[in-house]
Amino acid sequence: MFTVRRWYIYLVNTISLQAVTWAIISLLRNLFIFEIDPLAVAFQIAVVIVGLPVFLAHWLWGQRLIGKEVEERGATLRRLYLYGMMAAFLGPIVANAFDLIRRLLGGTSTFQRHLYQQLPLGDAIVYHLLAVVVLAVLWFYHQRIVTEDSRAVPEMGGSSTVRRLYVLGFSAAGLTMTTSAIINLIRWIMLQLGGGVIKSGELGVGLTDEITRLIIGVPLWIIFWRWAGRLFHGPSDEEHASTLRKFYLYGSVFIGAMGAVANATGILASAFRRALSLPQEGTIRQPLPVIIGMGMLWAYHAIALREDTEQVTEAPRQAGVRRLYLYLIAGIGLSALLIGLTGDINVIIRALGKSFGTSLREEFAWFTAAIIAGLPLWIIPWRQVQVGAEDSSLAGDDARRSVVRKIYLYFFLFVATMTILSSAVYIIFRVLSMLLGEDPLTFVELGQAISFSLIAVGVWLYHGRAIRGDRRISLSEQASSLAALRVAIVDVNKGSFGQAVIDELKREIPDITLKLIILKSEVAEGVDAGLSQETITAQLAEAGLIVGPWVIAVPGGGGGVVSASIARAVTDSPARKLLFPLRIEGWEWAGVEPWETEALIRHTVRAVKQIATGEVVKPARPMSLGTVIGIIIGVLFLLSLLSIPLSLFFAQ
Repeated sequence: MFTVRRWYIYLVNTISLQAVTWAIISLLRNLFIFEIDPLAVAFQIAVVIVGLPVFLAHWLWGQRLIGKEVEERGATLRRLYLYGMMAAFLGPIVANAFDLIRRLLGGTSTFQRHLYQQLPLGDAIVYHLLAVVVLAVLWFYHQRIVTEDSRAVPEMGGSSTVRRLYVLGFSAAGLTMTTSAIINLIRWIMLQLGGGVIKSGELGVGLTDEITRLIIGVPLWIIFWRWAGRLFHGPSDEEHASTLRKFYLYGSVFIGAMGAVANATGILASAFRRALSLPQEGTIRQPLPVIIGMGMLWAYHAIALREDTEQVTEAPRQAGVRRLYLYLIAGIGLSALLIGLTGDINVIIRALGKSFGTSLREEFAWFTAAIIAGLPLWIIPWRQVQVGAEDSSLAGDDARRSVVRKIYLYFFLFVATMTILSSAVYIIFRVLSMLLGEDPLTFVELGQAISFSLIAVGVWLYHGRAIRGDRRISLSEQASSLAALRVAIVDVNKGSFGQAVIDELKREIPDITLKLIILKSEVAEGVDAGLSQETITAQLAEAGLIVGPWVIAVPGGGGGVVSASIARAVTDSPARKLLFPLRIEGWEWAGVEPWETEALIRHTVRAVKQIATGEVVKPARPMSLGTVIGIIIGVLFLLSLLSIPLSLFFAQ
């Protein structure tokens, strides 16, 4: 109920305050700058008269609630409203400040489609200042509210996430403006040095725009990035473990790396074109500024990442973001390498049947540049992730189990398989067509299909070897962990379930050390005849993992066969406990599905293996109907992708 009420209050506040704000700005502009339009003024006044009381009523309602209920002040939705409104005010402040400074520097207005683009300088200053002042007053008011709320209820959980989105979002906006301005200013300087030679309109740079962008972007980036730095270097463990900060840093590094490498590829292609006596296209003034700007972006945030890692150990989610970045870089690098390799082979095979003409040389220049650019882009991150995956520590196990790694490996395995399949189908199709009287298979067609297949086989073997290596290391470490783990299987009455679990564990891990303890009304009737309660207590104390139904920890459980001393021995044992939800008449489990015996055995064995390897115990859920439908759609999509290369082959 409280959540629905919050949504109502803050949605009404958002809509009414935004409507009133822009009505006031438009009204002031009409009164001070433009000729008064009675209809426009009447509408703006009407919005203020109606909207302002609505906003005040709901805002004061919300303020009264935070005085009565502490949870209202710290609610994530309230912080979302406050930071969202601050962003809604600060964004237009930046836009109006940008246009105002540009006009002061002699530029033209950005509002090219409106009548006020021709405003005199004095009117333009008033036009933008009115908006900046009104928006700034409201921004400062909401900032003060946020400060008061933070003093009363520290920002944690969802509230801190909203704050990070606000801070890093405007930091990214300032960084984007700064990087763009640096690139274009470098390009402008290079144009001045060679302005008599280059006349291309595509290289035109507005100096006023870029200086303005730098004036706005640098302070915006520095203010919010320093704010983010203070949060990270503060005492909050939540900020230290922030995934969003890592995503921001790795995203910046990724964009910088891609921009620098892509434009470096263009320079390499230009060099090859020159070496192959081809006419030059474009100029180094196009890619070089991008390489410099993106390289600075890449280098700065790479250093920031290193400093973060030195200060605070990576949390699991942060490590996951780092792996995502590395696999993205490696995937793009390998894709560029394979495209360049297949392209060059294609060019060479086609050149055997005719002269190495201009078009082939152009293709050869670009494909060779892609190979040179893609090779280091793949090798460097790939070696990092491979070193991590081959590590025998818990971090290495996490790296091998990473979903991102599996997607990366199986994606290229799939691409290689589809390439081999397409090439084989094409070759057989052409051979059969030739036997039926069609044109014979040419050397170029055969060479392309075979070369593509050989490259695909190499990719398939390499990534298949990586998958098998992961599995071999994981199985070896799992066997070592399970062999060193002393497992006590405790069951009640007949003990059939415990024996079934032991049989399954022995089948999967023959070297595992197991002890079966069956609790009956008379302990001496257990598996080890004559065992006393003292002996069982000692065995439980020595175990590394105790597995059994939940009743073994309850005095009198199992129909009275679990004595108080045994139950106490289970709870007091330093071993980890794995209890399965055995169903008993009169007892129910919330949130646990009623599994069949065989399914429960599989879940128990899987949980034992997860505990031994340091994983979090999670049950394997059966696929839902939605998942099955999604898989079917995915298979159909993949089949449609397969039809593309086949159709291209048939079209030749």
